[in-house]
Amino acid sequence: MKQGGKIAVTILLIVGFFIIGIFFSAAGASKTFTGLLALGIFFGIRAMWKKPKDENSTEIKLDKNQNSENERNITK
Repeated sequence: MKQGGKIAVTILLIVGFFIIGIFFSAAGASKTFTGLLALGIFFGIRAMWKKPKDENSTEIKLDKNQNSENERNITK
């Protein structure tokens, strides 16, 4: 997702949260529910902005130029 898209979605989520929070509080929803909703939105925005980790150390790369003794005997 591009930078401008992330900014737009973040602004819409925050504004939407305030509107939904106002409706929930008027309907008599508990503050705990509204707080849990805020935590969910916070961690959702955080995950959206998080950059992926590039860890190449967990990948196994095979070197096809090196043959073991058993493979040399089989191919002869």
